[in-house]
Amino acid sequence: MAITSSILTLLRTIAYLKPSQAIFQIKNRIKSAKSLSHFGKEGSGSHKLDFFKTELNHIVLRQNENNYQFTFLNSTVGFDDAINWNDQTQGKLWNYNLQYLDVLKQDNLPISVKLDLVLSLYAWLNDGRLPLEPYPASLRIMNVIRFLESTEVNLKDAIRIKQYLWAEINYLSQNLEYHILANHLLENAFAFWMGGLYFQNDSWLKKSAKLLEKELEEQVLLDGAHFELAPMYHQIILFRVLEAYCLSPESHPMKVLLKEKAELMLTWLIEMTLPNGTLPHFNDTTESIAISSSELQNIANNLNILPKKNLKLSLSGYRRLKLDNLVLIADIEGIKPSYQPGHAHADTFSFVLHQGENPIIVDPGISTYTISEKRNWERSTAAHNTIEINGKSSSEVWSGFRVGKRAKVTINADEGDRVSAEHNGYSPIKHTREFLKKNENIEILDILSGRKSKHPSVFRLHFHPDCKIIQLDASTVKINESILIQWNCDGKIEIENYQFAEGFNLLTQATRLSIKFLGSQIRTIISPIQ
Repeated sequence: MAITSSILTLLRTIAYLKPSQAIFQIKNRIKSAKSLSHFGKEGSGSHKLDFFKTELNHIVLRQNENNYQFTFLNSTVGFDDAINWNDQTQGKLWNYNLQYLDVLKQDNLPISVKLDLVLSLYAWLNDGRLPLEPYPASLRIMNVIRFLESTEVNLKDAIRIKQYLWAEINYLSQNLEYHILANHLLENAFAFWMGGLYFQNDSWLKKSAKLLEKELEEQVLLDGAHFELAPMYHQIILFRVLEAYCLSPESHPMKVLLKEKAELMLTWLIEMTLPNGTLPHFNDTTESIAISSSELQNIANNLNILPKKNLKLSLSGYRRLKLDNLVLIADIEGIKPSYQPGHAHADTFSFVLHQGENPIIVDPGISTYTISEKRNWERSTAAHNTIEINGKSSSEVWSGFRVGKRAKVTINADEGDRVSAEHNGYSPIKHTREFLKKNENIEILDILSGRKSKHPSVFRLHFHPDCKIIQLDASTVKINESILIQWNCDGKIEIENYQFAEGFNLLTQATRLSIKFLGSQIRTIISPIQ
């Protein structure tokens, strides 16, 4: 009996799981769900924690009498009288955002409204109307502790909330996300650590400290990057590190580790931040989700956490080239980490380009986490500034967050002004790409070794919606009257439209160039117009 292609894809996917992760995947699927009431209601007493001030990126709740209008991911849902905390009409991620209780950070809401929201949500969790899940529980725990420590809450309500909170931390301690790992498990660890500090629970503190140390050592690379290589998640995790550092006792060894990781992560963030203050949309990165690079730098400075000197981009696979006011950031890495590729894209050798503060060549970004054709396209090679061969992606992205066969990258040269690497994602064809500063230009040389197909390969460049593109001849275009891009190949330039993601569920029409070529080599020359 022949094995279907879908089964082969699944086998290629699960082959990368850690053995322990696979076991926990099975356990997680057969485990019976319990409500919050099963995890106790101790913990009316607590220890004072001092938080630094943070603000929401945008208003999430507009409330008038008994009407609630929640806006997450650029989608709004209204509730009259009572909130459906398990509302799935806008997808699971929207519902997760509702559950996080980030709304507690919204300054213009009365304390009475915030108390009603907290107690209402916990009532749903307590009786099982809303299923307990470790990831939203982790974010909610941290938000509720922050709320209690920054707000004058009456004693009766404070005791009720602390009892719910204690039960939720107890639940989390028994349901850490070993089946997912990566940023999920790290968020569990941060919440668990904060909960242990808040309730001064020695057992929780010991277990969470061990987990937090292990995950930080694995997940923060030597060049400072969070190992999932999505800049947005790097911002999210850096904030958690800074917050945990702020809250940790001076005498605890965790304080030293957190400062070390914060310095590394801050350094990487500065290297990756573009001149207009944004980050490249590599992998699952978009706007208005994480705290900005500038605010994170301010928080770090206030905590006397400074970037490390002379630390260059390395293990993360990103490289930065600068020529006058041109800044190019390239991705010369494959799928990482191998056992959790949920936020990875088939974008090997893609890049972005800024001219001063103006974005020129961009990553189209993400607009959804819903498993769909849109999600598939946004993760595909066709949605990135690299070469697609035979209509396939360089790595086998599928089902929203999964990856089967992966491109393996080998770096051939890494000399500051020149970086060259190759990948085998189109085996037996080998794709080599070189980024080079040469004669006041940035050059990109692509070589396809072993190419025999009669079908054209496609090199795509996605431009920011504000860019004006004029084709001057068969091999040259002018961008914004300030940049020339020329190609040396046997190909043809096609100007096409695509949808640039300015955020979740927020798309803008923009222009991309597709260069279809039959040969085994294409040279791209990017020249600023003097």
